[in-house]
Amino acid sequence: MSNLEQIPILAAAAVFFILGILVEGLINIPFFVLLAFCPAMLTLAFLKRKKRFVFVLSFLFLSFGLGGLHLKNHLLLPGNHIGLLKLQGSKNIQLGGMIVSDPVYGERKISFTLGVKKICRSHKSMGARGKVLVNIFDTGRFAYGDELILEGRLYRPFIFAAGSNFSYRDYLRSQGIAYILNVKKENKIVFLSGKKGNFFKSLAFKLKHKFEGIFKQYLWPLNSDVLSAIILGERRNFPERLRRAFIQTGTAHIIAISGFHVGIIAFLILIFLKTMRIKRKVRYMIMIPILIIHMLAVGASSSVVRATLMALIVLIAYLMDREPHMINSLSLAALFILGYNPLQIFDIGFQLSFVSVLGIVILSPRIINLFKIGSAHLGKINGKVKQKLNILLRVILNSFSVSLAAWLATFGFVAYYFRIISPVTILANLIIVPLASLAIILGFTLSLSALACPLLSPSIAATTNFVLVFLFKVAYCLSHLPFAYFYLY
Repeated sequence: MSNLEQIPILAAAAVFFILGILVEGLINIPFFVLLAFCPAMLTLAFLKRKKRFVFVLSFLFLSFGLGGLHLKNHLLLPGNHIGLLKLQGSKNIQLGGMIVSDPVYGERKISFTLGVKKICRSHKSMGARGKVLVNIFDTGRFAYGDELILEGRLYRPFIFAAGSNFSYRDYLRSQGIAYILNVKKENKIVFLSGKKGNFFKSLAFKLKHKFEGIFKQYLWPLNSDVLSAIILGERRNFPERLRRAFIQTGTAHIIAISGFHVGIIAFLILIFLKTMRIKRKVRYMIMIPILIIHMLAVGASSSVVRATLMALIVLIAYLMDREPHMINSLSLAALFILGYNPLQIFDIGFQLSFVSVLGIVILSPRIINLFKIGSAHLGKINGKVKQKLNILLRVILNSFSVSLAAWLATFGFVAYYFRIISPVTILANLIIVPLASLAIILGFTLSLSALACPLLSPSIAATTNFVLVFLFKVAYCLSHLPFAYFYLY
């Protein structure tokens, strides 16, 4: 019983809720079984509310049942949902709807997600719902909130990517996307109206494009592309060779917006607000909308939503003068995301994001305790020197423990999905993560200077270029060390 009491009830409920989703996804529990199971557990919890062990156990099983029911309900699509229609291979089909994502402009195509409102086929029109991924193999300018009619060919996404266990079809399914629509030059595109989307999302995308323009104006082309990926989540022009180097060194997380980036952004903004002598609680209130806009601007992936939700929970706790509990914050973030879309549990980004943070929270303090570096190990050294060495050693140990904890927690997932093991990861994170942090700080400083004091921008840009080039060289060198990585075939 004592062990049970040590586990935060919210964390335990989140684990059982997730188990319910996973079990339902694997074996498809009959609806009537779940429908009978949940009220039974709720009744048992109420009747045994004075017996803590039975109450907690029945509450956890109730969470399990609710997880299964939630997934089953989520997969029940309306009759006119595009995912239920047999449209595979349909040529010259017309879809009407609104662009619900920020369009991505590649060398050969323009891609975005379309929220479908109607389908036209064989001169017949019908109302529809759902989302499709659109690829337009032509030139043009599109924006979030545009309403269009597009003509093209529909097909189902492929299943597994070559050389990995990553399923592109399952990934798109977790985003609510059932089909891909290819629109070629000869196909019809009709623009109906613009600016129909959410105001805050539109604002977030405008700010993103503004920052992207600043990077292109002041930085070398390669550095501009890399910084746009690291800060803004725009990875369309990210160099393939550098991407491979980051994957091989186990540091690819720096090019996928995550808690690492959100933490740095929150820190920078809080420092800026503090220099303006804004009161502590007011700073926290200002931070909340800024983090939400940032989340919308960079695409609201699982890792970004998780990091933003955790940051918001922590800020709200401070506003209420309460000390945040990291495990409970992580659990609450997971419940929010899965409450909105339970299919996110099958997404690689969701799994890696939550497992890595959980590993850091649980394993990092234990790794630090194993080493126990302190003044006793420094011998007869001058007091001030000893104090500075203590601080330096603790910083190094903390960085090492976080890197090792994250690697240990995600090792199995990375090996399974990407079939690669990178022993150099621990060393690489100790060097590359601080450099990436510095690059992010310089990138934001450059953006602010370009907006407020352009005279300073060339000097900041030169420093940013130097740091990024050094970062690239370090990544390449580490990826070429003996036994830095090896693939599983």
